[in-house]
Amino acid sequence: MAVPSRRGGVTTEDLGRAARLLVVRSRREARGLFAGNYVSAFRGGGLEFDESRPYVPGDDVRTIDWNATARHGETFVKRFREERDQSLFFALDVSASMRFGSAGVSKAATAAHGLALLAAAAGHAGDRVGLVAFDEEQRALLPLARGVAHGWRTVATALACAAGASGGTRLAAGLRPLRSQLRRRGVVMLFSDFRDEAAAGASDAWTDLAELARRHDLVAAIPLDPRELSLPRVGTVRIADPEWPGRTLLLATGSRRARARYAAACAERRRRLAASLRRVGADLVWLRTDRNPLYALGRFFNERAGRRQRVAA
Repeated sequence: MAVPSRRGGVTTEDLGRAARLLVVRSRREARGLFAGNYVSAFRGGGLEFDESRPYVPGDDVRTIDWNATARHGETFVKRFREERDQSLFFALDVSASMRFGSAGVSKAATAAHGLALLAAAAGHAGDRVGLVAFDEEQRALLPLARGVAHGWRTVATALACAAGASGGTRLAAGLRPLRSQLRRRGVVMLFSDFRDEAAAGASDAWTDLAELARRHDLVAAIPLDPRELSLPRVGTVRIADPEWPGRTLLLATGSRRARARYAAACAERRRRLAASLRRVGADLVWLRTDRNPLYALGRFFNERAGRRQRVAA
């Protein structure tokens, strides 16, 4: 992807320096328990034969190695190990609404940090990673690959696109390229605030999401700003929709009733969005802009790994 020399006053050199810092920070943060929980949450695609050993009471009789049993004159069973061949594809929403950030960090920057953490964990596990960045159309596409250089390129491209977040949101622009990029079952991390018609469940994008969740492990990582939870009492304020230029509203935040109605409407939107995502088979994790995404992602991996173990048992 060719990155413009300047995006909203930020030079290519600025972006490169920020990307290097983010990569180094994320590699440090993603070590240990975080990386281990990532591997446990998203296991490989199959099993491969490891060795044969003598049977002990309690072994599954379906794993008896009949050839080894015949050779040794006693019962042997096969042992298998997980075949780690995982692909992690990022779909990053870089629309105008992702620029919002009341706590000093935008939703786009929070998403880029979360993406960098996951790229570091995937690199540690030897997984392939890829990226599609989108707003109303596709802005960047990096095919699946492994290696340190590719991981760096993925984070740098994501950060550059996040820094230039603009335009409307069209989820289909980010979802449809995945059909050709993910030939085998993999993991899709969709970073978006779902501020388009798909959030209301009235779009073909939900059909695409359902199809994606059926074929892959789909996780929606949703950046959430504190002002999307509640409003402070600061008098009458004018607010604007970044994806609808010229569309403004006045909010009387001094009114307790107005603040309560706002908080209730926001909570209802989150509830409906979560229900819609779960209905199509997606997992979800909320990433607050005023907190390090490391903790939310770490908890999510731990909970997902626990669910897998309970199902296996």
